[in-house]
Amino acid sequence: MLFSSLPFLFGFFPAVMILVWLSERYGGTRVSLSLLVIVSLFFYAWWNPPVVILLIISVLVNYAFGVAICRAQRRDLLALAVLFNLGLIGYFKYAGLLAETLSMLPGVAIDLGTITLPLAISFFTFQQIAYQVDVYQGKVRDTDFVHYCLFVTFFPQLIAGPIVHHQEIIPQFEERKRFNITLDNLAAGGLIFAIGLYKKVVIADGIAAFSDSVFDRALENPNVFEAWGGALAYGMQIYFDFSGYSDMAIGLARMFGIRLPANFASPYKAASIIEFWQTWHMTLSRFLRDYLYIPLGGNRRGDARRYANLIITMLLGGLWHGASWTFVFWGGLHGMFLMINHLWRRIRGPVPSPASPASRIAGRALTFLAVMVAWVFFRAESWDAAVAMIHGMIGMNGLGALDGSWALLDPGLYLWLCVLLPVVWLAPNTQELACDRDPVIGFVPDPALQNNILWRRRRQWFVLFAIACAIAALIVVVIRKSASEDFIYMVF
Repeated sequence: MLFSSLPFLFGFFPAVMILVWLSERYGGTRVSLSLLVIVSLFFYAWWNPPVVILLIISVLVNYAFGVAICRAQRRDLLALAVLFNLGLIGYFKYAGLLAETLSMLPGVAIDLGTITLPLAISFFTFQQIAYQVDVYQGKVRDTDFVHYCLFVTFFPQLIAGPIVHHQEIIPQFEERKRFNITLDNLAAGGLIFAIGLYKKVVIADGIAAFSDSVFDRALENPNVFEAWGGALAYGMQIYFDFSGYSDMAIGLARMFGIRLPANFASPYKAASIIEFWQTWHMTLSRFLRDYLYIPLGGNRRGDARRYANLIITMLLGGLWHGASWTFVFWGGLHGMFLMINHLWRRIRGPVPSPASPASRIAGRALTFLAVMVAWVFFRAESWDAAVAMIHGMIGMNGLGALDGSWALLDPGLYLWLCVLLPVVWLAPNTQELACDRDPVIGFVPDPALQNNILWRRRRQWFVLFAIACAIAALIVVVIRKSASEDFIYMVF
């Protein structure tokens, strides 16, 4: 069930809000928390009912491990818990890739049949691995079963994050005396949700057709205009798709009085790859840093080890996104970018703060170019398709179609790009627009922006803008009968 679908917007979510409010009023917070666990499992089961059994097993086993580790603080129990989670994700997500790779060897033929990839297995598995490590390190005191179940299954962030830490969410369950389904929270969350809905169904789904038309025919050797048009279209599609999802997840949680961590903060404004990964999928970046990069040694064992750790972390980050060597290469490419970025900072030395406008513009342009090139490997259906796209982008396929079968892309794409590029480079993000409502955990708005006299009037403009987004998005959803595209991160 998509957040942007008719069943969710006009059926599931209104019904859940009413049921939670009634259960809170007549049964108390414990009853409403338990109800949210049940409806979250129903939400997950909507996609494929039998697979919810896997989610339940994962939650029960991890809860048992968590309680045991909390009592005994034994490293072997932590190792078994992590091994269980990695085994789960390894079989369902990567066994097929391993079998396919081994089958390339002479005399080797492995057929595992069809393995159904459970929805969001990467998200709920990584979240529980982080929990087990935190339990072992003594950071977890609450081992309440209902709290843990809701921590994992809470439907606004179950499918595609943010990947939350226990200390961000569970204390909100512990400390509240009642669920805060108030007019203020409904208004704040609803406005943020409306902007995310607009980003998804109007912008991301709207530009997806242009991206798909190029990548689906990538093996036909697109020319430079087509290749760059397709790459930029996908760059805008995934930006507004994931940004829209993050806004919707944050807005939905806020309507229940729950604040989720920031997950997306204008990454295309980044002036370096380091800054890009501090603003793109921020909770995944945090997980990779805290539970992979730092345990590998981080930057504590010299530059050579630091760069090796960066490459390993990003390779595994790429593999986390999908069981394909193109994802691994995408991660490795970003690892190389990060290594070069750190080397450049070491050679350049300290610079005045803030950086000069010319330096910021040059950094943003170079970072944006690097990210767009890397997206080609993330999106392409195969290695050959990715290489054909890169050839087109550097002009190796010419300025026109080689066989006459391709025409220049629909002029509508260039209109989309003329509108969207200034938005992603210059416009404030949703957290900045809604900063007076304290929408997320871990976002600090720019003080200079807040002190601007026009910016101080943002509340009225934010409300009007969000209402306009909601109306436009709902019209599109109703016309289409349901969302035309899944969220990109749903398959990870």
